[in-house]
Amino acid sequence: MSYRFRTDGQAGMNCSNILLIVILAVAFFIPTIAFSAAPDTTEAELKAIEKATEEAAVKAVEKATEETVEKAVEKAAGKAIEKATEEAAAKAVEKVTEKTVEMAVEKAAEKAAVEATAKATQAARRPEEWKGPTKVKFLIFVLDVDDIDDAAQNFTANVYMKLEWEDERLANKQSSPRQVPLGEVWNPNIIIANRVGLVSKSLPEMVTVFPDGKVVYQQRYTGKLSQPLKLSDFPMDKHTFTIQFVGTGGTSADEVEFIPGDAIASNIVGGAIADELSLPDWEITKSEALPFFYRPIEQINTPGFAFRFEARRFISYYIWQIILPLTVVVFMSWAAFWIKRSETGIRIAVATSSVLTLIAHRFVLASLLPRLPYMTRMDYFTVGSTILVFLALIVVVLTSFLEPEICSDCNARRINIGSRFAFPIAFFVLLWWFVAG
Repeated sequence: MSYRFRTDGQAGMNCSNILLIVILAVAFFIPTIAFSAAPDTTEAELKAIEKATEEAAVKAVEKATEETVEKAVEKAAGKAIEKATEEAAAKAVEKVTEKTVEMAVEKAAEKAAVEATAKATQAARRPEEWKGPTKVKFLIFVLDVDDIDDAAQNFTANVYMKLEWEDERLANKQSSPRQVPLGEVWNPNIIIANRVGLVSKSLPEMVTVFPDGKVVYQQRYTGKLSQPLKLSDFPMDKHTFTIQFVGTGGTSADEVEFIPGDAIASNIVGGAIADELSLPDWEITKSEALPFFYRPIEQINTPGFAFRFEARRFISYYIWQIILPLTVVVFMSWAAFWIKRSETGIRIAVATSSVLTLIAHRFVLASLLPRLPYMTRMDYFTVGSTILVFLALIVVVLTSFLEPEICSDCNARRINIGSRFAFPIAFFVLLWWFVAG
């Protein structure tokens, strides 16, 4: 058995149908009852009664229909009014919400702009600038020097830097040390002036603000740094390498003053360098950290500080790889002076092979030495050795040419014997100059 649920409109129409049926039934039975009750009633009276009954039934049906329609219309109107009211209320709420949100956004934007302006003003102005230059303590540690490129005139360094200054505007006795973005506070805005290309930063751009207003900034730099090198004494040379830090947050010494800081639990002042570095052919002899103004030209004198270290090249590699093989070739050229002059072919072959060996050695040497537009100590030594070997060939040819029919045999013999001592003396003088300078 199934049931159907009808809407209010359908229920109203069903009630009207039932009411109509009841009225018709009454209208049908009333004449019958009347007729039975009054058998003597005339036919005209019956027709009048029937007509009156029909009219009453029609009026009753019309009235019931009107009432049903009115109720249906009232219900539909009520629902329409209710729906319109709900939509109007939703639109009103939406409009009020949008206006509220817009006002909140405007207020938040105004507040953010005011705070940003205040922070920018604070970051731009030095702390207590009326008292004189802002004192900034610096501490530098060179963690490693990865490479020194003679030809490119640069070196690769790994450097840790720590800066410390006072800013009472940031003091808060009731708070603990907090991390603040670097751009939100005044800072000396440090850059490395002699960097080559991109120098990477390993630490985040944040400062630590302590309750008493002390500000600490730490950073680690890795990259190539430019350093002009004068290699005239190569390979006996030593050079001073500089890492130049410049504070662009102050344009003169009246605004910012850099002071070497002290490392905790050590005697380090200003900075230090690691004991072991990734340099196989250099030795660090001394280092220092000091305030150092950056002056690219005379008109610019920017406050800054620098870390300097002196490095000396290890000579042992060049002795074993260059000097010793070159010395053997020079000694080999002297062997021709100890061969009989009658063996002209052998003497000339020894001298010639010495020259060719020296030329081949020069090609190998070119790949080990920096390419420079000027002569170094190594260049003078190799050129001097080449000249001695070539002169040995000339002497061998000359003594072989000076036969008795041209000049006396004793002259050629004297030249040959004199060369046995003159060439070694000349070479050892050249070697002494190369080592001792």
